[in-house]
Amino acid sequence: MNQRMPFGLALAAATLLALSACGGDDAAPAAAASTTFSGTAATGAAMAGATVSISCAVGSGSATTAANGSYSKDLSGITLPCVLKATSSDGGTVLYSVTTPTTTASSSQVANITPLTQLLVASLAGTDPATFFSNFSASSVTASSISAAQTAVLTTLSNAGLSVSGLSDLLTGTLVAATSGTAGNAYDQALDALKAQLTASGTTLATLTTTVAAASPAASTTTNTNNSVASLPAAQLLKAADSHCAALRSGDYWVISPTMNGSIANQFSSSTFDAASKTITNLVGSSTVLSAASSSCRYLAADGLSDVVVSQAGVLMARVLTNGVYHLSFAIPKQTIAVSELAGTWNGLGFELNDGGTAYATDSFTATVASNGVFSTVTACDGATSSAQCVTVTPSMNFSSNSAGGFDLSSTAVNDSWTDRVFAYRAGNGDLMLVEIAGDGSVSAWTQKRTLSLPALNSVGVANWTVRSGNTLVANALSDDVGYTVTGVDATAGSVTRTLLVNRNGTDTFEQTILLNNPRAGYNFRAATTATSVANASVTVRERTSLNLRGMGVSVQSVPNFNAFQMGVDQ
Repeated sequence: MNQRMPFGLALAAATLLALSACGGDDAAPAAAASTTFSGTAATGAAMAGATVSISCAVGSGSATTAANGSYSKDLSGITLPCVLKATSSDGGTVLYSVTTPTTTASSSQVANITPLTQLLVASLAGTDPATFFSNFSASSVTASSISAAQTAVLTTLSNAGLSVSGLSDLLTGTLVAATSGTAGNAYDQALDALKAQLTASGTTLATLTTTVAAASPAASTTTNTNNSVASLPAAQLLKAADSHCAALRSGDYWVISPTMNGSIANQFSSSTFDAASKTITNLVGSSTVLSAASSSCRYLAADGLSDVVVSQAGVLMARVLTNGVYHLSFAIPKQTIAVSELAGTWNGLGFELNDGGTAYATDSFTATVASNGVFSTVTACDGATSSAQCVTVTPSMNFSSNSAGGFDLSSTAVNDSWTDRVFAYRAGNGDLMLVEIAGDGSVSAWTQKRTLSLPALNSVGVANWTVRSGNTLVANALSDDVGYTVTGVDATAGSVTRTLLVNRNGTDTFEQTILLNNPRAGYNFRAATTATSVANASVTVRERTSLNLRGMGVSVQSVPNFNAFQMGVDQ
């Protein structure tokens, strides 16, 4: 066993070594380690004469770009990683980037500074890149976080229809910026394509950056635990918007149309919307032109009878007339989402066909999924109220990617083998929703589980549109429901009192009470009662259990008085 040298002896030995190392007067001091920073700053065109500011975990410096946007700077005493900022010569353009996550001095570091690296920084940091630069946290720059951020940015571009095949590394990849006499390379052409799509969609780089940051896992998800403000994801912002509704964008969609006792092929379809012609396929018939209705984001189909509304996150809900019968359909934009992104605990509310194949009934569930798509537990309930019978099991179920898009949800249980189709959509704030559809028309909507927080007194809830689907999938008329004001909050009971208008165009009001996190965390419940309005009118309040699909501006509800499944879209 080795013994440690006593502290006094160690100090003396260190002193002697230090003195002997001093040498004579002719000895030169050791040169400080130097790091060469280089790269190219470009927006599509080279950023000539731009100032590049370099801020590291330890140390900082600056450089000026050449006519082709390139820069090079030797800095001593640097501890990596670093964050960089390029400011154009006129001050009108500011872009951000980072270096690789090495934490020790390195002889060279390449860091391009482009709109794409700015989006990477936004995704990496989960906040505004300018804020990240000013309050640089070196610990957040890791190999895995950079890789995840680059994947997120490339996926966004791909979902928006931009080619990313020539982009291998946004930070260190070869970038030849276009100048007056030189064409750019593949990286530069991708910058040109992004710029063109931003212009065509009417979206600014600043707005796109903010949206990418909001969707990042690094962004805080605790500021609003109820139904966070609905917004479009970054890829949708890069597509052409309809003039009647900024949330309705050109592109490809999944349409889910529950059909009683059909086959899985009857339950969903691929759809395309073109904002220029207002034409959408496979939502109302094989193709229809949408006509703007009186309120923003509400439309009539060409038949003059089918209604279509759009949430602020870009989710479509439709009441469609087919063969003389109305039914509920809805659509979500197509996205590339990996199985690993489905990991977590989910709440769901569904409408399931009974064993006799004669009628549907609502059910609810909570499921926990691993990053490989395998389910660890499912709590399944035969209804959506606190009196529902629930059982928790360890199921033989898993998600897997389907080559045609979306996912398969499969059960491999010996006496209960089946496969449903599942489609996912991520909103602008990063929240995910899932839609599951079975071959018999059973349908369910999923949202990531959260415990709901009590709203502020006097806060206002927006009006919404609803369509109610009965137990044979026949839908009622589209309802234009009023908003509400929170006039009471009971923290002990976990309840909220809402005041609503009896009639949209009137002044008479009544109250209803909502229990949050009832029957379980993430749901809310309204008991059946008869309310009396301020003007002494009798108002029937029906029982309802709701599940808000976070970030979507959409909710799904069980309405037992009508044996119905209801969907609502915020206006």
